[in-house]
Amino acid sequence: MALTAASHFAVPAAAGAQDRSPRQHQIREDIVLRESIDVRLISLDAVVTDSSDRPVTGLTKDDFELKVENEPVEILSVAAGQDLRTTVTGRLTILLFIDERHLQRTHRDAALTEIAEALDAEIATNPTWVAAATFGERLEPLLSPTRDRDAVRGAIEAVMDRDIAATTLRAQQRSVSVEVRETLRMLAAKGSRYRLGEASLASVLSNLRSFGETLQLDTLQTIGAVRSLVEALAFVPGRKAILFVSDGLPRHPLDSAAKTMYDRLAGASRQLEGDELMRTPGTLQMHDRNHLPFGVDRADDMGLASNNPQLDDGGAFAFQTLAAELSCAGAFDRLAALANTHRVTFYPLKPPVIDTAISQLGESARDRGSIVELSDVRSGLNSLAGLTGGLSFVSDTGVAEFLQSTRTDISTYYSLSFTPPDSMGDTGIREITLRLRQRPLARNGSLRYRASYAPVTIQQNLASRAWGTLLFGWEENNHGMEVQVRRSTSRQRPDQPGQTPLEVRASLPIGDLELAPTRATRNPVASGFFRVVVQVQRDDGSRMPPQHFDFELNVPVAELEEAAGQYIAVRSEVLLPPGSYRLAVGIWEENSGRSSFVVRELAVQPDPSVA
Repeated sequence: MALTAASHFAVPAAAGAQDRSPRQHQIREDIVLRESIDVRLISLDAVVTDSSDRPVTGLTKDDFELKVENEPVEILSVAAGQDLRTTVTGRLTILLFIDERHLQRTHRDAALTEIAEALDAEIATNPTWVAAATFGERLEPLLSPTRDRDAVRGAIEAVMDRDIAATTLRAQQRSVSVEVRETLRMLAAKGSRYRLGEASLASVLSNLRSFGETLQLDTLQTIGAVRSLVEALAFVPGRKAILFVSDGLPRHPLDSAAKTMYDRLAGASRQLEGDELMRTPGTLQMHDRNHLPFGVDRADDMGLASNNPQLDDGGAFAFQTLAAELSCAGAFDRLAALANTHRVTFYPLKPPVIDTAISQLGESARDRGSIVELSDVRSGLNSLAGLTGGLSFVSDTGVAEFLQSTRTDISTYYSLSFTPPDSMGDTGIREITLRLRQRPLARNGSLRYRASYAPVTIQQNLASRAWGTLLFGWEENNHGMEVQVRRSTSRQRPDQPGQTPLEVRASLPIGDLELAPTRATRNPVASGFFRVVVQVQRDDGSRMPPQHFDFELNVPVAELEEAAGQYIAVRSEVLLPPGSYRLAVGIWEENSGRSSFVVRELAVQPDPSVA
């Protein structure tokens, strides 16, 4: 259920002291009240290596050329990652994300054994923090960011003791794959077997559609869980690296099946060239950024549209259209852009296939003899790494070597800062182009960087941090904020039956706030501007839409000493059905840039006055 509108928000006058000792309030003369903070400094992380794949050191901002949406942008500063490791800006947190929905237990455990060793060595060697989460039936945080090596190892061992819930998706995939394989065999034959293969195409298309729609939904749910995790990482300072363990995710469900059917069926296509009827075998070119049905305007080998009217493609067009309709590329791109905004880099690891006898979503080379590959499950993992400047591992050997490369990669980078040229409220994806000015290095070296970002407002950032507080339970209270939740005196709304109105009250000690003097010459006041967010998490782990409101506090300078021992109270109202919830209240103080986030557990009982 949605939260109530912000119109329920109220700011009472400065209340009486609540057993608080007054203190002398210091007016900050150096603070100027800002009207907007939507323009923020962006940190762009980039890795530069030479022709031998060794990190390049000693570069400055003059060695880089930056464009956003093809418009030149000034680079304000460049710092080497190694020099920032002990600072808040350069702090590194590795989050181990285990995609149990798309993993075999044997694959998971074999990979986690090596990952546990690598993370233990990383914490022992560097000032690195580690967190963990898993996704099966729901997103589940396992470990808040920590440097406790025993806690990290214990969390990983606990995961390895867990079973992986069975899903119908793998069985459905194998069934459809076998049907496609048998149909292709018949289409390769002659006579009655060929005609039987043609007759079965409608059934194959229908079953592929059913599986493809299920796979698309499953992929989008997984992307949604990872996006939720990325948003939660907004509360973690510095850089974040997600070690993404999964058997694979497709950017385009059924892209491999569409290509296979095209290559087989388009061999019977007929095209008119002048007065002659031509039979032309075709090869489907899959274009990731422009994944559209090909049909009449299908692409040739050079990616150019054909001008020849296509009379009959043997039924291939229907399979191409199906693959195009199921594309998840946009969701992957938006996830990568948001990750870049929050300085999150993906390092996906597809565990080597151990047991090919078990039906799996991640097809392997050894498995392709018995089934037909329906989707390129490596494509989603590769794109997350490529778009966020990370590395991906999709091989059959060398997990330890990849983990060592990852440890090196996340340490040897450059952090570039720039002011984004975005207007207020603009939340579209912004493409980044970064080039090296040094010709020999640009020609022979390698440059990886975050290829995009998604501008976020301060309200979105506050909601993300509140969600991170709920998900990982990491509270901070820089303002001494006190939060109370109680049943509201408001009547239940007739359009929301069964919803209990609750009042959320946050009290802030005025003496701990940073107030700035105004320019007024007569009766000067000290002012502060504050943004508040209320975020609710349901018992099933999902979150409700956040509620935002702002308020401004003005205290006459002559009354500051007296007000220092008093509280300012803000309150809002939420509507919740009976159940268990966790609620986070976050506040951001514009004058100081400080924030506080406090969590409360709620148990909402049915209203006894309602029959």
